[in-house]
Amino acid sequence: MLNWRAPVLRVYDTWISHNPIPGYCSFLHEFQSRPVSRQREEQYERLSQLLRHAARNVPYYRDVLAATGVVHGDHVNLERFRQVPELTREVLRTKFDLLKSDDLVSRAWYKNSSGGSSGEPVTVLQDRYYNDMGQALTGMHHSWAGRGFGEPFVKLWGSDRDVLFGTVGWRNKLSNFIRNQTFLNSFDLSRQRMQNYVRVIQRVRPVIIEAYAESIYELARYINAEQIKLPPIRSVVTSAGTLYPFIREEVTRAFDCPVLNRYGSREVGSFAGEREAGAGLKVFTCTHFVEILDEAGEPCGAGEEGEVLVTCLTNYAMPIIRYRIGDRAVVAAAVSTPTPSVEKLATVTGRMMDAFLRRDGSTIPGYFFVHFLGVVHKSGWLKKTQIIQQDYDSILIKMVTAGQPPEGALEEIRSSLQRVTGTACQVNFEFVDAIPKLASGKYRYTVSLVSRPPHSTSAVQ
Repeated sequence: MLNWRAPVLRVYDTWISHNPIPGYCSFLHEFQSRPVSRQREEQYERLSQLLRHAARNVPYYRDVLAATGVVHGDHVNLERFRQVPELTREVLRTKFDLLKSDDLVSRAWYKNSSGGSSGEPVTVLQDRYYNDMGQALTGMHHSWAGRGFGEPFVKLWGSDRDVLFGTVGWRNKLSNFIRNQTFLNSFDLSRQRMQNYVRVIQRVRPVIIEAYAESIYELARYINAEQIKLPPIRSVVTSAGTLYPFIREEVTRAFDCPVLNRYGSREVGSFAGEREAGAGLKVFTCTHFVEILDEAGEPCGAGEEGEVLVTCLTNYAMPIIRYRIGDRAVVAAAVSTPTPSVEKLATVTGRMMDAFLRRDGSTIPGYFFVHFLGVVHKSGWLKKTQIIQQDYDSILIKMVTAGQPPEGALEEIRSSLQRVTGTACQVNFEFVDAIPKLASGKYRYTVSLVSRPPHSTSAVQ
């Protein structure tokens, strides 16, 4: 089929909107074609530039980088980089103003909030360069998955507005049409919705599908149980959740194509992705610097598992340096000089999510609740949550708070959640001093105590 969108979009992006993203995407492709030694040199230079900026313009790092000897004037000593204290969610909250760059007035910046994989809400500032490079990274990874510019694409994703109000606005709809993108709401995977989504995929005939890992797993289980035939798809890309082997197997069988994993977070963006299914996630070294540390805080070697630390090289509005992301991963390839870093992840092992079940066997992704409480209802009084499905119509939300909830806040959360869970669902709250960690060091922020029923095998017309 003739892809008329590709030349139209190139003209529009280049000459009308002056969109920098296609140029950044070309740069990233060129970067990946360089010898590994040159890629490392570029990464070290970009890291050094970020550290110089932080030392000059960020109050928190002005003191830290001088005290650790990492930056002295214009000189950067990367051999001392590991002396920089790790950045945690608690530091982001308590030192927020000190972490902002002094030159924000000259930057197109915005706030972004994340529930985080530990269930701890956090807010960061990001800038236009970070956002544009992030979209370029996604475009590059889509090209690895087999999508050409303007080819049909389906994204099984979600947003608070989609869930609560059922609309994305006419501007987004027009943009999605021009760019040949179809968005499906992953926060509602009822049986009827999955029937509709299958029909959309059969009609749109996307070259790739991108989805939350657990959402595409639920759709794949449905497709396999119903023995539904789909048009050829080049790849499925998963993110926003751990791509466990059983998920990859189920999705591969349903869509008859490779399943590629991409890894990131709202605070630092995507920073690693698979080029070949099951071959490990290549770190996007042009835009990120990644470390994996063991329990003693020492760098992990190939085959070892530890906690993930990320330095984002593109966000100058609020530099995120040695950020403890809250996940665990296994190292596939690493370098030791001038400072230890990871260039490839074998797998990501640390995210814990349970999907909540409805009586009809449909599910609500666990990520929805983290997104909902950490982003939609982001507020300074809520520090940490754990959401437990006790029965089909009973949810308990454990909360660690910084103070009394604002008047009406709990009822607003309850009524908003019932838009998705159903009005019969009882949503109760329990205030606790702490939520125990798992042995892995992570919090299990969603727990379903309801047994999962098998899918029906009735045919879909």
